[in-house]
Amino acid sequence: MSLPDFELVKLVQLQRRIKPSLVAMQAALDGLVASDIELAAEVGRHVRQGQGKLFRPTLLLLSAMDGGEVPADAIEAAAAVELVHTATLVHDDFIDEAQTRRGRPAVNAMYGPATALIMGDLLYTRALRHLARLSLVRAFQLMTETAVLMSEAEMLQVQTRYSLDVDEDTYLRIIYQKTASLIECACRIGASFLPDGDAMDKMFQQFGRQTGLVFQITDDIFDYLGDPRRLGKPTGGDWEEGRITLPLIAAWRRASEPKRRMLNTLAGCRDPRERAASWAEVQAFVQAHGGVEYAYERARSYGEQAKQALAGLAPGPRRELLATAVEYVINRLN
Repeated sequence: MSLPDFELVKLVQLQRRIKPSLVAMQAALDGLVASDIELAAEVGRHVRQGQGKLFRPTLLLLSAMDGGEVPADAIEAAAAVELVHTATLVHDDFIDEAQTRRGRPAVNAMYGPATALIMGDLLYTRALRHLARLSLVRAFQLMTETAVLMSEAEMLQVQTRYSLDVDEDTYLRIIYQKTASLIECACRIGASFLPDGDAMDKMFQQFGRQTGLVFQITDDIFDYLGDPRRLGKPTGGDWEEGRITLPLIAAWRRASEPKRRMLNTLAGCRDPRERAASWAEVQAFVQAHGGVEYAYERARSYGEQAKQALAGLAPGPRRELLATAVEYVINRLN
């Protein structure tokens, strides 16, 4: 069994504990994607067929568990969170002009950029409308705040594209707002359904934030090391599309001036084909200057902080399952 397959088995085992809730969540998600507009319905089916691992709704449902039970409204909120996540992927592929997503044609590649842009907007707004219609005030508030954070991160990422002057603090802001904030949001929404949800909010906020940072840093590492099956898209995409991530930031800090000049020459090119051709040199630069190892250590540190945040939870299945979810993310490094 390959490593990616092994990791998927581990997540499936975790999700088995909440299988009825996940099945109900997917049924709710199908309803949110359905449309009487033929094109919207077709694109909706396409994005649902390219479904990911449902990590965010899994965290929400685990966070909402109270005595082993998951409230019905938490299942509906989990569907809205996954819908927002799907919308962000459609928008990402539109911005990056990506050709594939999870091994399938990206929406913009199959249906055109205009359809991708509108579909992403439609999924976003349907998710928010769903929360509003159910009068899930706290979930709606958290989701709208998170949507602003993610949109700001996209703008900041465009602003810093191709720039080797991006520092670690800016990188962390981008990945927190773009990726970790939605994972944090899922955990906080889940906790909001608990009888003591207000008191637990900060703990779940910390847990979700740190788990989300690990999730994105590991994805960024995979772009330098990974099997394309992990990401559903070719490796080297971040470099090709001008995104400067932690392995490269760390390597750039450690490199000598002559080595920096060499890389700066490569970074100055904006043609995707030429950037793709230079990918092997960039990989070698990052490996030679310990960029991947540094990113590993940062990811492990955030993972430990996520597990430490769970100390405020009473011992029991919910705490064990959430800790297992963190281990799933951390062990993607091994």
